[in-house]
Amino acid sequence: MEALISHSKSNEHLLVWTLICSVLLHALIAIVVPSFDFTTEQPPKQELTVELVQPTPPEPIAEVTPAPPTPVEPEPIKETPKPIKKIEKAVEPKPVIEPVAETPSETQPPSPPPEVIAVAPKAEVKPTFEAPKSPPPPPEPPQNTGPSQSDIDAARSAYRNQVQRELKRNQRYPKIAETRGIEGDVKLEISIDDEGNVTSVAVAESSGNSALDDAAMAAVKRSNLKQYMQDILRGYVDKITVTVGFKLA
Repeated sequence: MEALISHSKSNEHLLVWTLICSVLLHALIAIVVPSFDFTTEQPPKQELTVELVQPTPPEPIAEVTPAPPTPVEPEPIKETPKPIKKIEKAVEPKPVIEPVAETPSETQPPSPPPEVIAVAPKAEVKPTFEAPKSPPPPPEPPQNTGPSQSDIDAARSAYRNQVQRELKRNQRYPKIAETRGIEGDVKLEISIDDEGNVTSVAVAESSGNSALDDAAMAAVKRSNLKQYMQDILRGYVDKITVTVGFKLA
């Protein structure tokens, strides 16, 4: 019950405020509306002046007289030459006049028969056969102006024997081989130049003992082999092989 009473009171207050606002609104309208000017100002009218301009007459167009057409000369018509036919004249055959054999008259004597000249037969010519020519002998080989091979071999053998005697004179028996009683032969290969100077020494065949091999090579170093070089051997001998023997007495 109390709730209903409070609700009715709130409605009465709302209604009162609504009436008050409505009265105030009407009063405001009544004050404002009479002072409002509903007349709208129109803009001043502008005068539009139109000037008539006379158009300028167009310039006269110059008449162009066309040039007379140039006469075109017609091309000459080329006539193709017609082939000329050759007219051959018929050649009339000439009459052939056959000679008339004259009949021998009875009073004319007969001609003697022609003489027969006998020709001797030609002798037969036998063809001759020429023997073929033998080819020329080959040219002789040029003679060698230098020493012959036999002279070079003899000089080389003599030079080897002299070198071997020189090495035998300059060899020394090694003490170690002598005390042990070792013997042997050493074959050496000695290279020399054209002047007879020794350029290298090598063992071609060893004796089996290094002491004997070294002693044989040392003998070459102590020897003067240049003194035994001959002029005939220059350019023909560049190495020799000699044997140095070591034997106990």
